[in-house]
Amino acid sequence: MSWTTQMSGARARRTWRVAAVAAVAAAALALAACSAPTTGGGEDGGATDVGVTADTIQLGATQSLSGPGAASCAPSTDAAALWFNKVNQAGGVQDRQIKFQVLDDGYDPARAIANVRTFQNSAFALVGACGSATAAAIYKPLSEAGVPFLFPTNGVAEVVKPASPGIFQILPLYEDQASTLLRYAFEDQGKGSVFTVVNPLGAYQSVIDNSKATAEEGGGTFINSAVAQLGTPDYTPIALQIKEANPDYVVMSLGGSDTGKFIATLVAQDALPKKLILGTSASVAGSFINSYDTAAADKIRLGSAVLLPLDPNNECGQLLSGSTLANDPIAIIGCGEAQAITHAMSQTTPLTREGISATIESWTEEDAAPGVFAPLTFSATDHLGLASLYIVQPKERAFTTIAQCPYGDEKAIDEPCTAVK
Repeated sequence: MSWTTQMSGARARRTWRVAAVAAVAAAALALAACSAPTTGGGEDGGATDVGVTADTIQLGATQSLSGPGAASCAPSTDAAALWFNKVNQAGGVQDRQIKFQVLDDGYDPARAIANVRTFQNSAFALVGACGSATAAAIYKPLSEAGVPFLFPTNGVAEVVKPASPGIFQILPLYEDQASTLLRYAFEDQGKGSVFTVVNPLGAYQSVIDNSKATAEEGGGTFINSAVAQLGTPDYTPIALQIKEANPDYVVMSLGGSDTGKFIATLVAQDALPKKLILGTSASVAGSFINSYDTAAADKIRLGSAVLLPLDPNNECGQLLSGSTLANDPIAIIGCGEAQAITHAMSQTTPLTREGISATIESWTEEDAAPGVFAPLTFSATDHLGLASLYIVQPKERAFTTIAQCPYGDEKAIDEPCTAVK
């Protein structure tokens, strides 16, 4: 089936917006006004920038280290710190040691903006971390101030579409993942009825909208949707709605811990869908795989940015081996993002904020984190690096990749998913 014509209407109906409270918006504007990049140069023409000295590079991250997102998010910066330490032990980047500071934002946009103020005159770039709401709050003032924001775990389209100067993302957007997952499921198991469940992870309405459009234009039906706050203690009311609706597919965009609770409740209430549970990469986390009810494993398909399981001979695999981070996909992503950041810094001479942005925009099929991410491609107008999504299935307490699907642009709609053996 051709999806090109079908999905053009879906894209036209997308909402590329994130609601923001006035106080957060005002704080963001104040941050942009107060921040400004500064550069200088030595006699050898080697310019320096904020956060870069002759022997150090300061990087910062605002991260959800507390609150409902902590269990899923914290492993990403923990793994990034391990990678930066590994690089430092090998001599650093351009003979400079990386200093990496992580501040807790509790998944609160206002706290994330306050953290950015702390970094604005000291950090070369903000890197990694996860949280769509926080990324949406800080990307614009960072861009306006000339501060690179490299590879956040974010599902909000407006952060990278259209491309903002200095803002680069590797991971696929949740709304695109929802469409890709449903196309995959309809190809694999036939069209059917769809019920969508989301946490308010950034622009969550676009996940619902895309699920509805993709289902209907693919020959299926959209039944209903439900929104549950991140950290919801009891998913029973939603499970009972799903049991009554009896859909073929449940599409979810939930945090890792919430995914585990939600699926356990579906099992307990005998409310599993007739065909599959489809989930975005927000669910591909250690907090899910270590807690979910394995009775549902055969019905679960999730989108993943990384090929799982990770090859144990991979550099990140070796680095995380033996630790609690070894089998956590969020930690693997964090390590891969840190690897791509150091790769970009090593290619940038002189090491300036403008320079690293130009380096990343020059990447075409760049293997910046081998074995973790597929090769990355960016341009001046496209700041989202991946063009495919892995489909993974839980097998006991590990993920296994079963397919790879194109996603995210008009050309991808007509291209089929391929099996991964």
